[in-house]
Amino acid sequence: MTTRPSNDSQRVASHGRGGAGNIAKDDPTNYPKAEDLVTPTLKSNTYTTGRGGTGNMARNDPEHPELARAAQDVESGPQTEPQGPKHYGRGGAANVIDEGQSAQHKPKEAHHEDNGAAGKGLFAKGKDFLDKLGKK
Repeated sequence: MTTRPSNDSQRVASHGRGGAGNIAKDDPTNYPKAEDLVTPTLKSNTYTTGRGGTGNMARNDPEHPELARAAQDVESGPQTEPQGPKHYGRGGAANVIDEGQSAQHKPKEAHHEDNGAAGKGLFAKGKDFLDKLGKK
């Protein structure tokens, strides 16, 4: 929990992501109190258990509020690492590594069609393309 600052009216603080517009005098009343951090009891007839949609709506049982609280908690048990190749980044073959192979030590492999252009620069590839079209 954050400690409360002294009552120094000259203290400034950064609010938000950054930038000069987010620098202002610190307001000690903005700090959370213990009662602000208490999870409220659900009082409505239904509650959501996921991101949204009717499949994530559940009926609230007022006799057992602990069931609603447990259904909304997002903590889960420990996750196991999947076996096999690991995927990272946005996708594509260059973002897959095998077990025991780190991302930094992945060998560079050329997965090109065998058209004789592998290993050539962009200019040479363009020249080859124009040659195939019959334009020199």
